[in-house]
Amino acid sequence: MTSTPPAPSAPPAPPAHEALASFRPARVITLSAVAVVMVLLLVGAAQGCAALEGGSVRSEAAFLDHVRDTQTAGETAVRALGSEPASVLLRKSTDNASCMDDLGFDDGGTTRDQPSLSWAPAIAESDAGYRTALATLRERWSERGWKVTAQPVTDPATGRATGLQTISTTDDKGVTLSLRPGRRPGEGLVVADGGCVRHEGSWNASSWSFY
Repeated sequence: MTSTPPAPSAPPAPPAHEALASFRPARVITLSAVAVVMVLLLVGAAQGCAALEGGSVRSEAAFLDHVRDTQTAGETAVRALGSEPASVLLRKSTDNASCMDDLGFDDGGTTRDQPSLSWAPAIAESDAGYRTALATLRERWSERGWKVTAQPVTDPATGRATGLQTISTTDDKGVTLSLRPGRRPGEGLVVADGGCVRHEGSWNASSWSFY
């Protein structure tokens, strides 16, 4: 009669201290990853709150300097296109629906303003004339190391692309500059936008008397 050999026995379990030692590195790595994620979440939340609050509060003098920087940046672009800024100024504005203290972050001595100006410089009355103006500002802004972005212009009535572009950039002082076709033939539209700024004191466009 043939006997059946006994089944092989399972290998002995490692001692408890060895199992614990192998578990600790994995646990440390997991806890470290969780800690990194928590830190990133906290940083993102802090940045989000700062954006909602509108950034740091500038002094009234610092804000007025920024207003002048905004105007100067726009005037420089208009002069590059061959027009005198004072003669082609369209609008000065400090209001923007997105620059509001909807959540009540500002105290009684802090206000928000978004200085913005627009001009209608004369350009040749043709698509080629506009493209020449576009190339002029694109070259000047690029020479200063500013990133220039372009967006297609669409016909407001049909929604179709016109073949022209709007270009924009942000200068070293945080002023956003743009050029697009104007309201009338033979005009461009240059806009200088200083962005939403929290500052001490009160100010409005009627106080804007730099010309």
